[in-house]
Amino acid sequence: MNRIMSLAAHWWGGRTLRERRMVAVMNLLLLAVVVSLGVVRPVLDWRAAAADRAAVAADVLVEVRAAVAAIRPAGSTAPAPAEGLEPLVRRTAEAAGLEVVTLMSPSGQLGFQLSRVGSGPLFAWLAVLETDHRLTICSLGVTENADATLNVEGSVSVGGCVG
Repeated sequence: MNRIMSLAAHWWGGRTLRERRMVAVMNLLLLAVVVSLGVVRPVLDWRAAAADRAAVAADVLVEVRAAVAAIRPAGSTAPAPAEGLEPLVRRTAEAAGLEVVTLMSPSGQLGFQLSRVGSGPLFAWLAVLETDHRLTICSLGVTENADATLNVEGSVSVGGCVG
């Protein structure tokens, strides 16, 4: 290593002041090109690609929100059940062969819990609540058990959901 350094120092010492300045400027320009091609350009490309992905995601979000708005019935058109929300939920669950526990959800809607239910009866019951009784399922948490049954927590509301 010392030999290489001494050869470089000897070579550098053999150059005139003008040549030394030209070599230094050439090295600075070479360094600028390497930094531009190796660092700046890839970062700008990554930034442009991220902006493109963000624009596509924003467009998809608008489409999804429009589709959800088209599917979801207007919240103010659903009449309150004559028998009350909790008795209706209990009665329809019992008719579907489900044992439901009702409680108040943190957001203020009527919450429900079911343990060890099959997916077919569960989703059929939820469909009856939405289509026949025009209720809105505001939240739904499903956990699968080892025996292929489900534990379910959710909340239901007349009209739209709160928060």
